[in-house]
This record gives sequence, C-alpha cells and structure tokens, in this order.
Amino acid sequence: MRKLRENVGAYGGLVCMVTLTAPGEDGGLLWDRSQCRHTEGERCSGRKGCRVVRGLAVLWNEGSRRWWRELNRIAKQRADRVVRRLGYEKRCGLVLYAWELQKRGVWHLHIVLPMETAPERAWSRAYANALRELGPVKGFGFVDTKPLDRPQEARRVADYLSKYLAKWNDDGKLELSETVTAAGRTLLNYVSRDLTSRTGCTMRTLRLARLVWAHRENHIPEFAARPGDLLVAIALLDRRPLPARGP
Repeated sequence: MRKLRENVGAYGGLVCMVTLTAPGEDGGLLWDRSQCRHTEGERCSGRKGCRVVRGLAVLWNEGSRRWWRELNRIAKQRADRVVRRLGYEKRCGLVLYAWELQKRGVWHLHIVLPMETAPERAWSRAYANALRELGPVKGFGFVDTKPLDRPQEARRVADYLSKYLAKWNDDGKLELSETVTAAGRTLLNYVSRDLTSRTGCTMRTLRLARLVWAHRENHIPEFAARPGDLLVAIALLDRRPLPARGP
C-alpha cells in the first residue's frame, strides 16, 4: 500500500486505470457447479459464491503471467510507434499494474496509464487499443478501456488500488485481502522505475525502514546496511525528503 501511494502520488498527474480480466466459460474457465449456491438456471457469478473449476483456474493462473508479459510487450511496441509517428520525443510507459484475485478464483489486472501530457495520452490510447485487440488472442477476456475518457487524479487511483491489498476493520486492525494471501504470484504489482528512482520507495527500502524502526525500538540488535540505503530507509520512515543520490 505504501509503495503504491508514494509512487503514484509522486507522478502527480492525471491517470486512467484499465482492467484486463480472465475469460469466461467461452474461454475455457468453466464453473464448478458443485459449489454454486444459487437456484438452478440462474447465471453464475463470483459475487454469488460461484467458483471456476479448480484445475482450470490453476492452469489459467499459471499461464497468465507468461501471456501478460507477451501482451504487454506487444502493446508497448505499438504505443511507442504511434508516439514516434506523431513526432513526440518523450518516453512514455505504464505508471503501474496490480494483480487482483477475483472471487471466482482467477487473477485479473488493473493497469494505470499516464494521461497528463499530450504524448502520454497518445501513448496510453494506443496501448489500451492494443490490449483490447490482442487480449482475447493472448488468453484474456474483457478489457475495460472506458475510463480513458475520464482520467482521475493519481492519488485517488492509488488509494483505490490499495483497497485490493488490505483494509482496516472496525476494530482498527489491518486485514490482508485474498490478493495478498493467495499463492501463485511472486509479483503482485509493478511500479514504474522512473517513479521509484524519484521516490526511493521500493519494497526493499520499505523493509529496511521497518528494520530501522525495529532497531530504534530495541526489538533487534544493530544490523548492517549500506549507508545510502540506510539514509533512504530513514527518510521513508520519518517522511523526510529523500537524500540526493550519489553517482
């Protein structure tokens, strides 16, 4: 949550979030009728407690990472060509993407696209068009690109995505979502390296900040860390401006 909020907030411009879903029954993800709780003849839905046949869900989840890498690569190539053809020189790319585990048992993707400048808008529209065209070919289902017509502030989108990772319950305790606790994903989200280099806020430095806090509170003895990393961790912990990085 902290990584998403710090980095997307640092972008500061307008963004749009498009969603890339898994396919339905026509794409091979059949419902496990033995788990359905609704009346016979009623349409299945994950919101009603229906689940995809476990074996099929596992196969799709495993393949989706490979299919996403290929789809993302082609979509970026197409978008880069469009931007160059329009005469823009600015380098564009994704702000972030985050996997979410749907209630039916398969993953889908939320992709945040930059929409602040003219080159970014051109790049993002071309990228989203490529997703919509090629998504079904690469094993995915519906691609929701309608938000491109109504960009939002980056901070609002970051807060929205954070809800998929955790939430505060009525007792004031943090509860991890199924997205975090589910197996099968070593990388739940990706943030632009341009942003992480600006903020210094990565999972690595956040873990170091946690160690700094634990040492300050006398929970652990002295620990070794490179001076530069330690400064960034302290800055993140105390919400200070990040120190300038050396060559």
